[in-house]
Amino acid sequence: MAQYAAFQYEWKEPPKFKILGDVNGLVNGIQNGSADVFLWERTTMNRYYDLEKVRYLGTVRAPWPAFSFGARKAYIEQNRALVNRLMAAIGVSVRAFMDCDEGAREEFVCGRLGYSVEDYRQWLAYVRYSVDAGCVDRRKIEAVVKTLVKAGVMEEECNVADVVI
Repeated sequence: MAQYAAFQYEWKEPPKFKILGDVNGLVNGIQNGSADVFLWERTTMNRYYDLEKVRYLGTVRAPWPAFSFGARKAYIEQNRALVNRLMAAIGVSVRAFMDCDEGAREEFVCGRLGYSVEDYRQWLAYVRYSVDAGCVDRRKIEAVVKTLVKAGVMEEECNVADVVI
């Protein structure tokens, strides 16, 4: 995502990466100077903006959906049953979440992720989940591949059939 942002905003230097762990590590990295910037989902960060621990600078809209999964072709071929079970489990979890009573969903997200009710409702208004985690729109993948080649993340375009199961 950072490389895509560098392409999108025409940065002169490519981004350098430092692993800081979870969102708390990122916030601490900004505060102690070990990180200059980071990319994270905005609603999750609202409480840190409100506390003035970090500043919101802007939004990078990627041409791919959030919560996308990828793996090398060789890994998929060697672990097809495992990959299929993983995708099925994700689908079951998404269905369970979406089938929950609205109050239970709100309680879960606010309690587990620390969102305020207002932030939760804002987040829910724009987040969409696919209940078929293995379903991929090939045209979207082709557009993403073209974008990643332009951004220098991939060296050359590939046959989508080779990378989508």
